[in-house]
Amino acid sequence: MDFLQAIPITQCMSKVALAAGTTTTISTTGTTVFAIRGKAYSKTAITNGATPTTDATTGLAFPSLTANNGCVVVIGLDSAGNIKASQGGIIGLDVAGLFISAPQFPMVPDTMCPIGYIVLKAGSTLASTWTFGTNNLSSVTGMSYAFVDVIGFPDRPQVS
Repeated sequence: MDFLQAIPITQCMSKVALAAGTTTTISTTGTTVFAIRGKAYSKTAITNGATPTTDATTGLAFPSLTANNGCVVVIGLDSAGNIKASQGGIIGLDVAGLFISAPQFPMVPDTMCPIGYIVLKAGSTLASTWTFGTNNLSSVTGMSYAFVDVIGFPDRPQVS
């Protein structure tokens, strides 16, 4: 293999312990070491870091979830350590609150290193709409959240 022709790696090299902060924020623990297109970066622990209100992929506001729908939101960092997020497509949930088909990961800009993702499910008891970056990331009646750390994307869509 000609390593000079290899694609530069974008990868998180730390377990970040991605979690909800207070209200619309996220938190991580420890220093996050990551690479974007082969260049190394680090970010100190995030404590109640503001989530973006626009999608890093589309540049638009995040689409809202309504009852009986869900999606995956990928959380990442840019080279300056700013929090970025990209939302996958919205998928329906069945009567048991399970995805009808597994949600797909969004396309992620090559200026962002994924550090984790959140599986979001708006159950049948969600009273109104829920929007990433605007609504709380915990304790909303009808919403469930599963935070997952990554060093690279899993090989198939995830449902939990």
